[in-house]
Amino acid sequence: MNLVLMRHGSTLWNEQKRYLGHTDLSLSPQGQEELTSAYAKLTGMNFDRVYCSDLARCRESLNAVRPDLTAGAIYDSALREMDFGAWEGHTYDQLKDIALYRQWLDDPQRVTPPQGEAWASFERRIAAFLGRILQSPEIFQPAPPSFSKNVLVVAHGGVIRQIATQLVSGLAFWEIEAGPGQLIGLTLRQREERWSGEELRIL
Repeated sequence: MNLVLMRHGSTLWNEQKRYLGHTDLSLSPQGQEELTSAYAKLTGMNFDRVYCSDLARCRESLNAVRPDLTAGAIYDSALREMDFGAWEGHTYDQLKDIALYRQWLDDPQRVTPPQGEAWASFERRIAAFLGRILQSPEIFQPAPPSFSKNVLVVAHGGVIRQIATQLVSGLAFWEIEAGPGQLIGLTLRQREERWSGEELRIL
């Protein structure tokens, strides 16, 4: 199965380097321009399923690159970026003198932003999403070796990294580049009813 992961284009907060998780912002003009390459690459590609974060920046990105797929897409809140809680909308310079913030930068898997989402909860949320789509009977069913399906996921940088690390053995979260409008291809293979990722590549 071929999984295509696309990050949304930039918002004003992205450009200002503000933490942006569940806050629902639209694309900026720059964000629209960042999708030009993805538009060209995705034109003509066939997808059996399309999953998209329900936040505006992802919905607008999908509409910019493949408007023909918006009506049939599944908009899933499980694909939202991590919730940064009280730190949403703030920059590094605004937070750098807060001890808890410094601790979070050093160990985000153990430290949680105030009113934010714990790393373990974020991992479980993405794992649950993958569990649902990988067990979908319409797409993922026993098939001969030539079997291949195409799935598009439009989401956020942290979500894309989390999907890749959960599917590809030995891959670290911060090893994955996921810039605005970037496309990442991931081939999944099913062995004994378990799906594993390989051939991670920038498209």
